[in-house]
Amino acid sequence: MKKFKIISYIVLLIVLVVLALTVYTSATQNDEQDEKEKAIAEIRYLDTKLVDLFNNMNHIETRNYQIYTTKIEESRSAQNTGGGSSGGTDASGSSSDSNTSSGSDSTSTQDDSNQAQTENTNENYEMKASGILTTNRDIDWNSCKNESELMYTSISTITLDLYRLHVSQEDILNFNKELDNLTVSLEEENKQLVLDNLVKIYEYIPKFAQAVVDDPLYKTVVETKLNVFKGYAKLDSGDWAGMNTNLVDAINIYATLLTNTQIDTSKQTSINKGYVMLNELKNAVDTQNRSVFLIKYKNLLEEINNL
Repeated sequence: MKKFKIISYIVLLIVLVVLALTVYTSATQNDEQDEKEKAIAEIRYLDTKLVDLFNNMNHIETRNYQIYTTKIEESRSAQNTGGGSSGGTDASGSSSDSNTSSGSDSTSTQDDSNQAQTENTNENYEMKASGILTTNRDIDWNSCKNESELMYTSISTITLDLYRLHVSQEDILNFNKELDNLTVSLEEENKQLVLDNLVKIYEYIPKFAQAVVDDPLYKTVVETKLNVFKGYAKLDSGDWAGMNTNLVDAINIYATLLTNTQIDTSKQTSINKGYVMLNELKNAVDTQNRSVFLIKYKNLLEEINNL
């Protein structure tokens, strides 16, 4: 009987230890998953911010219309008509007007004093086309500088999160250095230098995604966009041959999605459409026309950013 109790205690102890280990392992896995999901969201945030800066260099909006507001001031007047004349008859029997002597001189003063004005300010909303051929091409440098500065508010947190997930420390440090270089070029308002620095800093987005993200679709898309941006950055210099090479690389990388069985089949139509648009962008290089290239570039980004 005593031996049976000892065995029961041992079995119970083993069960408790196993249960505790199971709970601990599950909690650890949940924490790691939460950290991973947070890091993925942060990578996507950096991706979005950098894409916006690329687009801002040629004043590209990822929508065909913008909403503009204008202020309209309305003045309403309510004029009082009080006053009236008092007339009388003097001793000689002639009629006199007590206000006559000052009538003509005080008319404007009385009008002003009797007029109550109210002003209302309304906002008028208007949608205007913002296509490549119709939009202003001037760079909004202040907006770009603000976007760059905004990234600094998150970069320390992102750095720590990437460290915890064992992302290459060298890649993280180099990314931060390239962000500094980007900020300097924005301050100098040097468009070509900004584009070159944007390409350098965006090279780390696919590296971070490769280390953290499980989704093969997203990893392929950011690698494709990197090569598109390399070509896009050469547009002002007129290096059409270099742009063609970059777009061929982008097509070859993206083409792997066409046969990847891990991709959700519901997205296959959009993937196929993106492939066609990539080839159309490459064909635009043959025209050597800036506007044609930017139109197709804009449409491509709108499509693959939604994958």
